[in-house]
Amino acid sequence: MLTVFIVDDSPPVAEMLAELAAGSGAVEVVGVGDSEHAALDGIRRLRPDVVVLDLQLHAGSGANVIRAVRSDPALDAVRLLVTSNHAAAQMRAGCLALGADAYFDKVKELGALGAKLAELASARG
Repeated sequence: MLTVFIVDDSPPVAEMLAELAAGSGAVEVVGVGDSEHAALDGIRRLRPDVVVLDLQLHAGSGANVIRAVRSDPALDAVRLLVTSNHAAAQMRAGCLALGADAYFDKVKELGALGAKLAELASARG
């Protein structure tokens, strides 16, 4: 079972992402956070396999979460799948350079996010 933690400051979007994740095969959503602090607390406490992380948060930033997770050796195995409403190539490149495993445009690439989660779940067996 692939464990997933959702981070998005919009409750309807977080719910939609949780439903997308749950429909991606052997995936269990283990928590939801809505801020940088809640994200880091949940990730450290729950140790999910994957974090679906919104880049822009009202309280903090997804980029700061990426930096914090990638600087913590205990969290090396956590996969970071960033979501954003910004499709600009430089945003995608910046997140990948910080250590995100993938970047998805919420407007056009939610199907690809679901496929990635299904792929990761399948790989876990």
